[in-house]
Amino acid sequence: MKKLFCVSASMFIVMDLMAYGYYDSYSSSKSEPSGWVIFFAGLMLVWGVLQIILFFKVWGMTDDVRALKKDHFCETVFESKSEMARFLRKNLVLGNTENVKRTLLKNFIDNVEHGYAQLKDYGYVKDENGTDQWTSFREKNLQESILPYVDNLKKQYEKIGEEVPVYIQRMETFNDYFKLFVKEDLIVEVEKKE
Repeated sequence: MKKLFCVSASMFIVMDLMAYGYYDSYSSSKSEPSGWVIFFAGLMLVWGVLQIILFFKVWGMTDDVRALKKDHFCETVFESKSEMARFLRKNLVLGNTENVKRTLLKNFIDNVEHGYAQLKDYGYVKDENGTDQWTSFREKNLQESILPYVDNLKKQYEKIGEEVPVYIQRMETFNDYFKLFVKEDLIVEVEKKE
């Protein structure tokens, strides 16, 4: 009903301004702006008001999206470790162990990716002649160990009485971590029985 009222009020204003612009363009007074100038000024005023309304509507929708992400996708951003600990304890008391596990896994993923981002991709290395060579460290970085991250996740899971998923227990290097998200080896094809 609000939309219908806004559209009809806007159309009424535009039609009134168009009529004013059409009939006023025949006036002989040169001191006043022409009707078409007033028409377009009114049209721009209506357009500006509608843009302001749209801005606040979109702003309100972003709050709704944040609330949905927080409730359904466990996308909580923690300011400190104590805030995360409070969130985890609250969910444990409420019996939301799946939410706790999701939060711990997300934290594990964020920590591993942050750790990989801290490694240098390129740099100078001296070769056997003593000259500097521009070298990529990506292969070397993929072989770096992520066992401290995995051990930390295991300790956190032990505190809540759960076991870390097998695919994470098997990870040893960044390469193992990235294989999990790149390769399709998790897809299991079911054989058709005839």
